[in-house]
Amino acid sequence: MLLSVIDNWLFLTILFGLLLIVSFVMMKQSQDFYTKDVIVRKFSIMELQLAATPTELVNLIKGLYALPAYQSRKSIAALKRQLKLDFLFMPLAYGCIFLLSQRVAQKMESSVGYYVFTGFAYLQIIPWICDILENKYLLSKIIKDVKETSQKKHNQFLWMEGAKWGIALTTTVFSLSAICYFWLTGKYSLISFRYLLIIAVEIGLFLLAVKFFLAKKKII
Repeated sequence: MLLSVIDNWLFLTILFGLLLIVSFVMMKQSQDFYTKDVIVRKFSIMELQLAATPTELVNLIKGLYALPAYQSRKSIAALKRQLKLDFLFMPLAYGCIFLLSQRVAQKMESSVGYYVFTGFAYLQIIPWICDILENKYLLSKIIKDVKETSQKKHNQFLWMEGAKWGIALTTTVFSLSAICYFWLTGKYSLISFRYLLIIAVEIGLFLLAVKFFLAKKKII
């Protein structure tokens, strides 16, 4: 049992550290995300993933090709790299959520709580699959002569996005809330405290790296 607890936290801290490294690289790449929407402006990956209409998505992509040649190539390349790097981000992110939920399940005193959080853990396969399909779809759309999809197909894409975010965020919020409850009631171990300190240090180093290495860039 002790070995299981140690391994659980150990794998979580390792995956979380790798997740922060990949997140940093993706944030670095996003500094080159520009599109021409009347004027040249920055955009975020969320604008691409959560475009309200097919027209909004197509206009954003067309704006990439409407930029000056050098900046257009740079922005398109950065966007494609990020979507491809996201395939590495996925197992790290959903792996962290899986391990976090599993850890909570192990702490539950009732069988109901155990099965609920174990179920939450294994549900992460759904957002992972949704994420893979989403990235493949978006990569196929990043072409110069991009066409609008039907509203029905776009709505299906948005439903998939909703399922991805809904399941992942619900599991994360419930798991973190349970961990806070365990801490407030004194139901924690010295081992978990040490690993949580490591996670806190990882977050601190990540924030410092963002502050000092991801300075705001001006439009070229």
